[in-house]
Amino acid sequence: MSVSKFREELKNILKEPSTTTITSIKKIVQENNYFSLSDADRRSILDQVLRCYVLDIVLSKPSNLYDVCNMWTSFTIDLVRNEMCTAIMPVVILSDMFDVTTMDVCEKMFDHVESNVNVLKEPQFFMACKNNLLRMCNDLLRRLSRSRNTVFCGRILLFLAKFFPFSERSGLNIVSEFNLENVTEYLDENHFDQTGDMQEDSIPEDEAKSDIIIEKVNVDKNLYLKFWSLQDYFRNPNQCYKAEHWKLFISHTDFIFSTFQSHKLEHVNRMDNESVEQNMHYFPKYLTNQKLLELQLSDVNFRRYILLQFLLLFQYLDAPVKFKLDNFKIKPEQQEWIKNSITTIYELINNTPPDGVRFSEVVKNILQREEQWNKWKNDGCPEVTKRPPTSDQTDMPAPKRRLRRNLGDVIKNMTANNKVFLGDPELTKLWNLKPDNLEACKGPERDFLPSFDSFFQEAFEQLDPELCIENQYKKVNDGNFGWRALRLLARKSPHFFAQSNNPIHKLSEYLENMIKKTMSKEKVVSICIIFIFDLCI
Repeated sequence: MSVSKFREELKNILKEPSTTTITSIKKIVQENNYFSLSDADRRSILDQVLRCYVLDIVLSKPSNLYDVCNMWTSFTIDLVRNEMCTAIMPVVILSDMFDVTTMDVCEKMFDHVESNVNVLKEPQFFMACKNNLLRMCNDLLRRLSRSRNTVFCGRILLFLAKFFPFSERSGLNIVSEFNLENVTEYLDENHFDQTGDMQEDSIPEDEAKSDIIIEKVNVDKNLYLKFWSLQDYFRNPNQCYKAEHWKLFISHTDFIFSTFQSHKLEHVNRMDNESVEQNMHYFPKYLTNQKLLELQLSDVNFRRYILLQFLLLFQYLDAPVKFKLDNFKIKPEQQEWIKNSITTIYELINNTPPDGVRFSEVVKNILQREEQWNKWKNDGCPEVTKRPPTSDQTDMPAPKRRLRRNLGDVIKNMTANNKVFLGDPELTKLWNLKPDNLEACKGPERDFLPSFDSFFQEAFEQLDPELCIENQYKKVNDGNFGWRALRLLARKSPHFFAQSNNPIHKLSEYLENMIKKTMSKEKVVSICIIFIFDLCI
């Protein structure tokens, strides 16, 4: 029987892949001992026929390509288990399908790769497939955009982390290289726009309703350039071992720390903190627009990102990394400065709401694990194995289960104490603070509205022409202040928004007009009251 004849028969059998198809292929191989070929040669012929046949099916663009991929992947795995084709064929078939399909279809078909991860980790497949599987995933990552296809890229990386063992050296940064291509672009000194102030209506509604009370940060060219220039040191920490770079680094770092310390964030306790935290968004890359820096410095997550970058940099500078150069060592005075800076950072983290102290403990735990990871890499990445249980552990009795209280008894005890039991401890605690909802809403701790005089006092004083305050520094031109001012005026009286024949085109002009009228009238009334009181005496 000729080889071409054998190929044609295989193609006819592969039209409907199933368990009976595998039986038919076995029968052909057994009955036709053509050219006295070895088993390896027969498997290679079947591999070639299988690849060409599946590729023709995919190029015909069937409507059910997702099901086709699942069917041929499972069928090829069965062929490998029956020793009829080479162990790399499941990955080769998937790789061919990915090469000739669009990325949208690839993202759907990647489900079959993820679902078969345990199969591919079996000894029969792993050693033969790991290089092909790594090549296939890298080819997909090259075709993807890290910004537009972030989720798909993450799925591929998670799959590789699950597929390869923990001690696989190909997935480790053994020589401690840095991603020097991760450059943060920002405006240089020549292109910085000093007139780029925030627009008065540019504060989004979510920002105005935030749980964080902030003071406006004056973002000038000096602050902008020093702040973003630090990202180059985070990208390449080895620059800090050079004297000229180190001097510039500590100068910029001290300036940023003093800025954070002078503009602390104050948190207001609210009932919807959890919902607010769930709606926070994560951005994988910093936005360096000069008009955004004022809001970024007042954002909790952004401040924590920056402080955590400092901690990671300081840990690397003082860590015994195996592949560091001999001259990459810090001096005792540099160690002292790093120690003081770490203390300052943890103070800032503790004072950054919400849950600053708790977040600080989490950061310390992360850095401690980084030290263990660094030590493991310095030791040559030894195989990670589970320790066998000691004799003391095997002889220890099993821990006793805690007996649960009867639900009826719990409700009976709560009712006797005039309390409500809702099943969840947090809900039960919250509900029993004040059983009367209306009385709880009237509590003084629920009053977040500032007084009219205290809120507008500074803005009213800035309107005095003798102070010579420029318009751009007045509070009426601050969008954040303008939003809160409108809400306070609406709560005070609806007459502030009555129609007028003199339309006002700017929010700052309207606020300035209203503040002059209301604050002047209230001062006149207070003076009259004092005068009448003096006459009575």
